[in-house]
Order: sequence, then C-alpha cells, then structure tokens
Amino acid sequence: MKSIVTILFSVFAILSNAQNKLGPIGQWRAHFDNSSIQQVVKGGNYIYASSPYQIIRIDKHNNNYWIDKSNGLSDININHLSWDEDQSQLVITYTNSNIDILKDDQIYNINAVQLTTLYPDKKINAVQVYKRWAFLATNFGIVVVDLVNHEIKENWYPNNNQQSVVTYDVLIANDSVYATTENGLWSAPVNTNNLQLKAWLHLNEYDPYLLKKLTQLNGIIYGYSSTVVLALPQKKPLLQLKGSIINSINTSVNNLNISIQYPNQKGALLQFNKDMSMATIVDSNILGVPKKCLLDNNNLWIADSLKGLLLKNSSTQWVSLGGTDGRIESFSAINELDMIAPYGPQKKGFAKFNETGWTNYKQIGLSDLPNLHASEINFKDNSFWFTSNYSILKLSNENKLDFIQPNNLPGAFKQIKADQNNNIWAIQDQQGMVKQANNNWITIPLPNTYSKNGLNQFILSNQGQAWIIAPNQQGLYVYQSNSFYANEIWKQYTTQPANGNLPSTNVTSLCKDLNGSIWVGTDNGIGIYNCGDIGSEPCNAYLPIVKNNGFNGYLFQKETVHCISIDGANRKWIGTNNGAWLLSEDGESIIEHFTKLNSPLPNDTVFQILIHPNTGEVFLNTKNQMVSYRGTATNGKETQSTIQIFPNPVSTHFNGNIAIRNLVENALVKVTDLSGKLLYQTTALGGQALWNGRNLQGGKVAAGIYLVFVRDISGNEKSVGKIVIADGY
Repeated sequence: MKSIVTILFSVFAILSNAQNKLGPIGQWRAHFDNSSIQQVVKGGNYIYASSPYQIIRIDKHNNNYWIDKSNGLSDININHLSWDEDQSQLVITYTNSNIDILKDDQIYNINAVQLTTLYPDKKINAVQVYKRWAFLATNFGIVVVDLVNHEIKENWYPNNNQQSVVTYDVLIANDSVYATTENGLWSAPVNTNNLQLKAWLHLNEYDPYLLKKLTQLNGIIYGYSSTVVLALPQKKPLLQLKGSIINSINTSVNNLNISIQYPNQKGALLQFNKDMSMATIVDSNILGVPKKCLLDNNNLWIADSLKGLLLKNSSTQWVSLGGTDGRIESFSAINELDMIAPYGPQKKGFAKFNETGWTNYKQIGLSDLPNLHASEINFKDNSFWFTSNYSILKLSNENKLDFIQPNNLPGAFKQIKADQNNNIWAIQDQQGMVKQANNNWITIPLPNTYSKNGLNQFILSNQGQAWIIAPNQQGLYVYQSNSFYANEIWKQYTTQPANGNLPSTNVTSLCKDLNGSIWVGTDNGIGIYNCGDIGSEPCNAYLPIVKNNGFNGYLFQKETVHCISIDGANRKWIGTNNGAWLLSEDGESIIEHFTKLNSPLPNDTVFQILIHPNTGEVFLNTKNQMVSYRGTATNGKETQSTIQIFPNPVSTHFNGNIAIRNLVENALVKVTDLSGKLLYQTTALGGQALWNGRNLQGGKVAAGIYLVFVRDISGNEKSVGKIVIADGY
C-alpha cells in the first residue's frame, strides 16, 4: 500500500474580519445564501455548520463567524465536515475531492486527491476521524490522511485484489475497519497505531440489504441503506421504512437520531430508543430536507438543506446565519445607502444590504411580497421600485407598499429604471415601455413591425432615449422621446455597417458610462455608441480593437458579455463566462481579470456587477452566489469636503494601500512629510486615491505624521488631511 500521489499542501492565514465588515482595498467578502445547510458538527467550544459555499462557526452566545473562500478556504462546494478531537481541528472536504484542515487560525490544504489522475472518479463519500487519522471513503477506495502532519498516508482498497472500488462509508470499531462498497460490506483487522491492515473479509450475508452507511453506538455497529437499519451482527432489520427514506443517522447518548425524508420536500427527525420504541422529535410541519443532526447538551441542532439550521431546546427556532434567504436571480440596484436584490422566480421577496449587513423581506406590513423580477432606487426620495409580472411595486420608507398597474394591457413588467429627472420607466413585455411622470403613467408601444415577445432589458441615455435589447436576437430597439430632441422616433439597429454596426444581433447587456456613451455587450464582444439625434443623424457602433497575445482583435470577440458596469473612474467592469474583467476607461487595457482559480469567485459566469458609489466595493453576482471586491475607484464629489482616510492610524507593519476618499472627481493628491517634502503624488480614480505608504523612490516611509493635500483640476476645491503611521495599530 502506498500514497496515491506526491503530497502537496499549503498554509493560509484566515479569520481576519467578519463577513459584514468592509475590509481594505483589494479584500473580498462573500454574500452567500445560507438557507441550505448540509452539515453540523461540534468542535471545541463551537458549533460548525456548512452550506455548500461557506462554514458558519457559532459560539456559545450564538454569535456567527463566516469562513469561506474569501477569507481562507481553498474551495467551494463543501460536502463533509468532521471534527478531530485529538488535534482540535476541523476536517473539510469538497465535491471536487479537495481537502482543507482548519486548525486555530490556519488552514492546511491537501489537494493530492483532487490532483491525482490515477482515478477517473475521486468523489469523497464519507469521512471518519479516528485518533490521528482521517479515513476518506471515495469512489476508488479508502484514503488515509495523517492529521498530525497534514498529508496523505496510505490508500486502501476494501477487497483482496488491490483494485479500486466505490466505497460509500468507512468505520473504525473494535480494532477493525468496516467499509460499505459497491460490492457489499467488508471488514479487516487494523492496528491504527501503525496502520497495519490485515486481509479483508467480505460479509456477504448483508449483500441483500445494499448497506451504504455505517455508525456505532455503545459498541454496536449499525449499517443502513435508504430504507433499512441493521444492528450487526443481526440479520433481521431493526427498522424498515416504506414511503420515506433515511437521509442520515446520528447517535446521541443511548439513541439513534434518524433524519427521514418524505415526498414533497417534507422531513422529520425520529429517535430510535434502546427499548426499540420510536418517537418523533421534530415533525414534517417544520423540517424540509433534514441532512444531519447534533445533540450538544440540551441543544439539538438540525442541518436542513432546504430551510437552514434548526435549534431545538426549550423552544424551536431557525437560526439566523446571515446573508440572503435565497439566491439572487433578478436585477439588483444600488445607491449610496443600500443595495436591493430581488430573489427572482424561485423565491418571493427581496434582500437589502447596507453597512449593517443583509436584511431579508418576505412581506411589508400585512402584504406578502410576490416574485420580483427587477429593482430600482429612485435617487430623489430613496424609494424602492420593483417589477412583478403584471404589477409595479413602490416601497416608501420600508413600510408603505403600493401595487401599481400602469395599464390593463397583457404583458409582464420586466426591468425598471429611473432617469436623471427621477421619472420611472419600465419594460412591458409584448407591449413596449411604460413611463411615470408627474404621478401619471403613459404607455409607449413598439411599432407594429417590431417583434414584441421577449422584451426584458433596457437602459436610459442622457438624451431621453431608451435603449432596449430586441428579443429573438434582433439587435437593438431605441426609443427617442421629444424631451431632449424634437424628433420622437423608434429605431432598430443591427449588424449592418450603416444601420448600427453591432458585433452581433444577439445583444446580452447594456450600460451607460460617465461620458454618456452606450456600451453594448453581445455574444461576440462589445460595441460603443455615441449618438445624437437618431431621427436626423446616423448612429453606428464603434468596435474597439485591442491587442491580445500579439494579435489585434475586437474587444471580447467570440465572448458572451453578460453585464457591463462603470466605476467612479469610468473604467469598465465586464462579466463573461470566463470571469470578471476590469478594463481601462477606453476599454483597450486589461487592469484585472478575476476567475474562480485566482480569486474567491464561486463561478466564472458573472451575470451582474454593481459598484457602491462611495466605497468602490464591486458586487459580482455569479451563476452560483454573490461575492464582492473592494475596488480602487469611487464616485467623485461635486465639492471637496473633509477627506476620509482608511486605515488611519496605520501600523508600521501594514503593506496594503491607504485609501484617500471623499474627493472631487479626478483630484490631484499630494502626500508630504511635516517639513513639506513631497513623498507621493497621484490623480484620484474618480473620488478615491491610493497611497502604498512609500516615497517617490519606492522606499517605505518611517513612523510619523504625514500630510495629504487635495485640489481639483482648476485649483478651486481644496482640502488637507493627516495620516498617522505608528507601531501598535
């Protein structure tokens, strides 16, 4: 027996900030849906629960701390948690067979199983921790992990021919190892002190029961399938179910706690007692899909993959785990105060995020919220607007909800926007547009020759134009009102050079930049429009050409551009099937490219990007979940007021960027010592400048007090700030 591959591991420092704390420039944080909890274990003084994307550590005061890829984990899609009592560490495995070990404030990554090419299927089905070892039941056998040295020790095959075999579970008991496999139940004597393993024995008398899982209680080994429980060595089932299945069995004191699954996403927790009696601990009126349970003193914790984490003691309650109550699948909106994020077609209501964290809304007052398609924030009064099939909803002051029907025409309302005059516009499928001005709603129908079924997305220009993604891959529709130009007109733009010059008629995203240019994403790259009166002037897209790997090509040619967003420096954030990109203002230079391999992105398909105007935090909603990145640019201020500096004071050991924000747009920023000697000079990215704590020669400055001088381009808007660098921070 030998190790399957050369051992690779690395160590990462973690646990720096809680989920809802905004960190320094370049730091990530996760905004995950924690409604699906798969695992719950006790470890030291903590309870650890996990969703597919995140571990929630709960202390004795029920305070939560979130551990995920943004602050140390190596991966996403967690499938097992196991506590190592001897070494006081948490063993974490993932669906891709990666392994993390969390010990104190360190994470040790063991990726040997993940990287091996010896086996086509390396799925980890179960984990048993015993003494200094973790025994991993995989789809090719048993992997033994040394939990002291954090390395793969051996590889076992539960048979006598040393061939790979699908192994469902593994259990160490009575100086023997037991394994359930695709070929039945096997056992072998084992000395776990030096891992001496003798010949395997096939316990073929249990083959008819198709046992998949193993557990033990008071020296008795129990094997079970989805419907049968056996107490070995008995051959007669201890329990046999009909009309329901067993998700898992966990032991506590003298009882077996059985998580049961009924049809229609209903579940229950049953207790099988030593005297063979059965009791229902939590019934199907509460549980959905119970996966695991844990009894800790008088606290019963139940992981439910449909509803979250349930705590039962003197009362029964679902534990708040932070984040959203569901995946965000609709158009979100953001301003200086809040981000609002509708759940979409799978869940009713919306979530709101601000500096206090996430708040979830299922109803307002006595009114239940429906499924919401899109959202917008009116900058004039900070009211929230939503579309929902055949209604538009207005939420004022978080307590007054109005359901609005702009007309009686068929067609669901889709995306909604507020223009620069705070008029509300919305797409109405099968019709065209609706617009609210002075508390009156008007309908703006599409021309009869235009395709109307499938209208979904649009933006508004600075000239009173609505740019609409045409359905059925027919390019763009543009409506020009007479509020800016004299001509009220509709236009359709396609790939024809003299009629739009789009890179593709399959338009996938739209955005207006700070100069008023319209950026159009397609399944074949990006086109940029700078149009005047479309009723009297031709309007065709400019297709940027960029150099990539020594070759010139159109911007994102052959890529699907799902979304485009603009930061405070007018740079472009692009979401594609290959991650998120930050481009220069003109789109010709790549500044950043984030993927799931080089960042905490949970998926490379990025559907929506929103940017907080004051902090520069970039929210990236992916195919799986949402994360955010503290960007370098913020929106500039119209007038210069007090400079905000973070961090400040600054530790002499700090090696990141010091953010100087709340600046007028593109301000000139100078940093000097107290004698006036210039140490650094830069131009703000929108409303924020960065200083890395070094002088013009690249040397790190000493502890002391430093002055920041700010002025706008004309020299009229000025301000002064102070940075303290010292030990002890």
